[in-house]
Amino acid sequence: MKKSKIFFLIFITIWLVLIILNFVLPKVVFSEQENRYLARIPEFHFDDLVSGKYSEDLDTYINDHFVFRDFWLKLNSFVQLSIGKTENNGVYIGKGGYLFEKFEYTETEKENLKIATNAINNFALKTQIPTYFLLAPNSIYINQDKLPDYVEAVNQNTIINEVYADCPNVQTIDTVPILEANKNTTQLYFKTDHHMTSEGAYLLYQTFCQTANIIPVQLSELTKETVSTDFLGTFDSKAQVAWQEPDKITVYKNIVNTNVLGDYDGKEYNSIFNPEYLTKKDKYSYFLNGNHAKVVIKTQVNNGKKLLVVKDSYSHIMAQFLCQNYEEIHFLDPRYYNLALSDYCSENNIDETLFLYNVSNLVSDVGIRNVR
Repeated sequence: MKKSKIFFLIFITIWLVLIILNFVLPKVVFSEQENRYLARIPEFHFDDLVSGKYSEDLDTYINDHFVFRDFWLKLNSFVQLSIGKTENNGVYIGKGGYLFEKFEYTETEKENLKIATNAINNFALKTQIPTYFLLAPNSIYINQDKLPDYVEAVNQNTIINEVYADCPNVQTIDTVPILEANKNTTQLYFKTDHHMTSEGAYLLYQTFCQTANIIPVQLSELTKETVSTDFLGTFDSKAQVAWQEPDKITVYKNIVNTNVLGDYDGKEYNSIFNPEYLTKKDKYSYFLNGNHAKVVIKTQVNNGKKLLVVKDSYSHIMAQFLCQNYEEIHFLDPRYYNLALSDYCSENNIDETLFLYNVSNLVSDVGIRNVR
């Protein structure tokens, strides 16, 4: 009886200390570990109180700002994995250190793809300039042998082929064969993040060059450099796996991609690489300086060719290779850039356009539907 009282007092004391610390310690606005902004304390409105929304928002706020949050998330993940669970917060814990985000392909996603595909096809018809479409598969499909045994991956190759069949005005680029052929000898995707590695991006670049009838730069002509050995990406942020082995980030450099004139939404940089991000959680933003509405890169390639890349962030790591073949590259993200892209092509004398997306992002990206 005495022991139970002591245990109860210890428990209550610890709980009271945690509650006090929750009030005393300053609140964090942005979580580096989860790479997202944390919830703000909700404003009180009577209607929200009646509907239950206020209590839900308040609960989210408390959970987001609970003291030692990162520690509790890691502890919870460790406990879940210890009891044999292979999924946490929508992320599968795969074999060989691979993490995979769930990918669903319902009627909603099919309809989203139809709208996006029509927008791309109509753009090509309207502009009458060479337009290429590269829809890249995700790691969950290419590396499906690393998935937990009970998980079956959606056939993204079938999805890609269906999308391409609906784009008669566009030159489509099939990257599945070259990725399948190299997946067992080269790490094509980061294990902890949804993006491709430089080596995976190079294979996409090679296939694009073949379709566009241009000569790709050879990796042997570039200097390989490991810029980070402790990259933990978006999948790790969601899964919070204890003792997850981090990824390495490698790049391939020469004077063409390290000495450019870059305009990033009005701010100028002289490289497509930004080392400032290597000290942060969001290390992938080292490539092309993260997400921007518009980025214009002027290289030292003197061939007069201008390429417009309408894209998601898969293009950021591929930029190091695209720079080798064009004098000027314009990267536009339709999520943030809302003006007519056909007008943009005319005003900037664009020679070719490349739509570069990954399957998972295209089914959910509402920005590309407004391409015109």
